[in-house]
Amino acid sequence: MRSVSPIRIGVADQSPIFASAVLDLAASTFDDTGTHGDALSATDIERLRDPDWDVLLIDPQFTPNLEELVPQMLAACPSLALIAVASQPTKELVSFCMRIGFSSVVAKSISGPALMRVIRVTLAGGSLVDRGLSRSAEGEMPGPTEGKALTEREEYVLRLWAKGYSNSDIADQIGLSRKTVDSHRARGMNKLGLADRPALIRMASARGWLV
Repeated sequence: MRSVSPIRIGVADQSPIFASAVLDLAASTFDDTGTHGDALSATDIERLRDPDWDVLLIDPQFTPNLEELVPQMLAACPSLALIAVASQPTKELVSFCMRIGFSSVVAKSISGPALMRVIRVTLAGGSLVDRGLSRSAEGEMPGPTEGKALTEREEYVLRLWAKGYSNSDIADQIGLSRKTVDSHRARGMNKLGLADRPALIRMASARGWLV
């Protein structure tokens, strides 16, 4: 009888309780093959750069520099199935995760059985987005400037704004008027499809802008 290798599952999250619960549920769900579970911090970048899992669940809102990290992980382990389990999902985050290489994106509030189905489908090479998140991501058509690249000035202003600087602070720092700073900020937010500062902060964290 041919032996079947256990499924190697990694959970990178800031909550050890969540990670443990996912791994325990996976162990009982995939009892036909068995699992090898690995819980780690969402900020353990060195460990994430050297993946040896079949599937990795990760909260994209707690792991910095994902835009650089995900391609590194997939280059090191091309068969790795990546699932984003977001604590505060938004349409912007869904689009960002799918663009950089995640196979599936779900909200952390997803039920246990549903999450196990997502793992099974993603391991089989499929791609799933939580239905509520999918509707949110598809519900608004891009505006006239969404999707265009940020200018160097727009990105610089948004980086500072994400770090908590006011328009006045930014204006003083780069030698522009507050009105000009506000225009750069507004155009940049529109290009990214972001509605407010909390949404910008979440994306800035994923892009590594806050370090």
